[in-house]
Amino acid sequence: MNTLQDVMTPSVITVSPDAPVSSALSIMERQKISALVVAEKNKPLGIFTERALIQIRVDGEIDYSRPIHRVMSSPPLTAPVDMDYREAYQLLLNHRIRHLIITDSNGYLLGIVTGTDFLSHLGLEYFMEFKNVDQVMIRDVLSLRPSATAFTAMKLMNDHGVSSLVIEENGYPKGIVTERDLLRLIRSEMHLKTLQLHEVMSHPVQTVFSDVSSHKAAKVLLKKGLRRLVVVNSSGRHVGIITETDMIKGLRTSYTDHLKDVIHQQARQLKEVRQQMEEAAILDSMLQSAGEITISIMDPELTILLHNQAAAKFYNSTSGKLAGKNAAMLHKSAGNLDQFIQALAAARKDGRYEFILKQKGNGSTRYLATTLFCIYDNKRNNTGFGLIALDITRQKQHELSLQAERDFSSKIIHAAPSIICSITPDGAIQFINPAGEQLTGYRADELLNKKWQDYFYADKTAGPDRELLKKFQEDDVRGIEVQLKTKDGVPRDISWSSVKRFSEKGALFETLLLGSDVTGLKKAVQELEKKKKEVEEANIALKVMLDQHTKTKEGIEEQISIKLKELVTPYIDLLRQSAVSDKQIETISIIAAHIDSITESFTPRGREIVLGLSPRETMIADLVRQGKTSKDIAELLGIAVRTVETYRNNLRKKLGINKQKISLRTYLMTHFSK
Repeated sequence: MNTLQDVMTPSVITVSPDAPVSSALSIMERQKISALVVAEKNKPLGIFTERALIQIRVDGEIDYSRPIHRVMSSPPLTAPVDMDYREAYQLLLNHRIRHLIITDSNGYLLGIVTGTDFLSHLGLEYFMEFKNVDQVMIRDVLSLRPSATAFTAMKLMNDHGVSSLVIEENGYPKGIVTERDLLRLIRSEMHLKTLQLHEVMSHPVQTVFSDVSSHKAAKVLLKKGLRRLVVVNSSGRHVGIITETDMIKGLRTSYTDHLKDVIHQQARQLKEVRQQMEEAAILDSMLQSAGEITISIMDPELTILLHNQAAAKFYNSTSGKLAGKNAAMLHKSAGNLDQFIQALAAARKDGRYEFILKQKGNGSTRYLATTLFCIYDNKRNNTGFGLIALDITRQKQHELSLQAERDFSSKIIHAAPSIICSITPDGAIQFINPAGEQLTGYRADELLNKKWQDYFYADKTAGPDRELLKKFQEDDVRGIEVQLKTKDGVPRDISWSSVKRFSEKGALFETLLLGSDVTGLKKAVQELEKKKKEVEEANIALKVMLDQHTKTKEGIEEQISIKLKELVTPYIDLLRQSAVSDKQIETISIIAAHIDSITESFTPRGREIVLGLSPRETMIADLVRQGKTSKDIAELLGIAVRTVETYRNNLRKKLGINKQKISLRTYLMTHFSK
């Protein structure tokens, strides 16, 4: 398969240039085709596509009676039937179109080729197995909610030049709308500005996981007859979209096969090629253009005849000159001779052998996807060997990293103190870790394929049973407490969390459950609550005792204050009046000071009694303590400011600070604080 003759679709559906738009749309819908060739006397004049129809409809209403030649794309892009299919596909990419009209040397219509044709004819062996979908998919996916209108979708697709939109809700794909769907809606003349997408979208959506190989994705496209797949992650949320165009862009070995074809064609004249420098230069140029792909040609004795620049790195050659050197000796120096000899024996037996070559050097290991094949002449005689290799170290390291993660996860699961199990949508146990066996008392073989609710759910009534499974399947849950009974009948309280997993088609296929034994924790919490209640009760009793003690203390202080006021203070005042010497006056002052120091620790009420404050003096003392000015107090009590000042002076005298530079408020706050 080298030319468009092998790829194209020969039976082309055409329409005359004078046919009305309505007829063209009817044909496209009935035949389920994305483009219609406009031809006259078997010569293509133009092409009309689904995308062109959408552009016309976005700009306004469609005149269905208008002749098709007024709206077609003209002149159409054509290609001769003998064009190499690779060159033709590059032509499609350069012009950003999806249809290429094929003509003969006289310009007559022979067929048409699309991306689907390339995908179905190239063969799945052309896809590089190590390339995953997430490496070739489109990540910036345009999407709308199901409530959006068909006209909004059509305008968005036209503005961005895309052929489809994902209809999603909370990140989950619910449907898809394509140009084919819009063709049907436009032709039905429905009111697109009010028609909601959930009424017309295609569903369910055909999905594929992002970590599957492009090989597998291509199989799905061909098997289902689709042009695109929605790419989802392990949670079922869409992360991209991949089309047949992206799949073909993902080809990686196609060019290598092309070089192999050249090598096979030249094998019969290998000796002549060595003598004819011009032809050798052409072949060498083709080899060098392979870029990072290693290519080398050897004679039957493994002497390297031709190679490209990438081969120098493959053989760890510092000079870069390999011609004339023996490949086996080079592999011996690289430390992988045994692997090369085994591959050589397999290639001699089967014609070719594919393997992963490991190369160690500079403290690291390289992995190369290598193909060693025999080169035969017309009589099937072995005239040499070819080697093609591609560095897949990054992919291999990724695989090893993933495997290490899987191994680590497996160790964690088996060492975890919590129950970890997997159940099917109907509740059957698929996996249980050792903690689950130990906690329930059942062995794994006693639990596998049994209903989860029969062993991990003490309340086995039908209603709660179904409701619990429904919760697990509707959403990821956290901390649902359920009581189970062990094999010995002991009740345990388990806190469950769940995570859903979906298949490639977006269907729920298992739920992972994590169960933590909270029996001891709940008992500890209950015991703590009990202790807390006991402490609270003890605090209440203590507070009652303290209150009673305070009242008793205050009562005693007040009684002492009254006695001092009635029995001591009058005699001290009498002594002051009758004192005849300074020594007597000083003695009386010392006695008064000692009495004052005794009453300093009394309550404010006790102090007031000792001092003999009147009710009005007590009120003014409290207002001063609060920071009120004389003016403020006069306004509050309805008396003159001068009267307030008189009361303040009397207070200072009774407190014994009238001759000291002490603030009355500060003294009251210090000795009469409440």
